[in-house]
Amino acid sequence: MNFNESVERFKENMEFVRNMSSNTIGAYLSDLRHFECFLSNHDVDYTEVKRRDIELFVKEYSQGKYSKKRPSATTVARNLSTIRSFYTFLYISGIVGKVPTELIKNPKTRRRIPDYISHDEVMEILSSFKETNLGKRNRAIVATMYFCGLRVSEVCKLRLGDLRLGSSPAVRVMSGKGNRDREVPMNDQVLSILRDYLSIRKDFPVDEFEDHVFVGTRGEPMARNVIPKVLNTQVKLVYPDKRIHPHLFRHSFATQLLQKGASIKTVQELLGHANLSTTSIYLHITDREKRAAVQLLSD
Repeated sequence: MNFNESVERFKENMEFVRNMSSNTIGAYLSDLRHFECFLSNHDVDYTEVKRRDIELFVKEYSQGKYSKKRPSATTVARNLSTIRSFYTFLYISGIVGKVPTELIKNPKTRRRIPDYISHDEVMEILSSFKETNLGKRNRAIVATMYFCGLRVSEVCKLRLGDLRLGSSPAVRVMSGKGNRDREVPMNDQVLSILRDYLSIRKDFPVDEFEDHVFVGTRGEPMARNVIPKVLNTQVKLVYPDKRIHPHLFRHSFATQLLQKGASIKTVQELLGHANLSTTSIYLHITDREKRAAVQLLSD
């Protein structure tokens, strides 16, 4: 069995046995392509890989080989984790005799505080969209990410049946990251914006069997790589000096809920995090609050 055949079996295991999301599987396969380049470059048989080979890969990959740019320590650690999972699978499957990543520690990484923007800034962005069909669609996308804390991939996968617009309005997120389902209540603002968009959704050339909430100009489901381009162009008109990415609205959702007194456990459930430690990165404090705290010691 060659390397590509083993990768294909690993992919099937992730998909059908471990029930991992397509995005996670895609990331694993991308990592293994970097490792495949290393194996080819050093003429190493993947079934004969030793600990020193893994260590050499980590060193060379950290220096910028096998990728378009020099990766961060977090990316290197993720690649190593992928290789560890791959060889654990090969070992269980009887393809290799041992896991070569044993005793190799992950690179030290630092946890970065997520960027976020204020509620007023989000509202300024929402009000900047034109009252056109595309403007109403794009405003609804931003509103759903901000007011409901959805990821870009989750927005793209939303179906009409996932929206409850009557009593107790909510959005149902099916198979989010880690294949975890959750339900997020909607407030009046996002409800109004979504209804406004849905009232003109029929004006897009949507096939009668297409039930994705957000569709493109040809009626096709929105692709996740399209949203960052569309939104960045719009947001730059309002805040040209800000680095804007779609996940910023999810960061802002979590940060502002915690700052306004929501419990971290509630925010964890709304975000769909498996571990509370993941949600805890949002427990940062604004500079204004830090200054106010220090002033408590003033005479």
